[in-house]
Amino acid sequence: MDIFTLGEQLATARRHRRLSQRQLAAQAEVSVEWLSRFERGDSFEPSLHRVLRCLHVLGIDMRLTVYNQGRPTIDDLMREEEDQKVDDVFHLI
Repeated sequence: MDIFTLGEQLATARRHRRLSQRQLAAQAEVSVEWLSRFERGDSFEPSLHRVLRCLHVLGIDMRLTVYNQGRPTIDDLMREEEDQKVDDVFHLI
């Protein structure tokens, strides 16, 4: 997930909880302008502290874990399968 997706998801969660940007901003103690820009993906320097406060108000937590714990992703496995198919074709020629 990138920061732009996080902003979109925050906006979706806010609307789901029937909060306006003004209400969420007040409860999270952030500016409405910052929240609006973050939700639109216009904030290129989002403050983690502000993001966490907004998520807390919405009842959402963000967990930090070791990415994939060294296991291949589905994209990695698909690329490997495609590479194998290409290798198989060249072995036939």
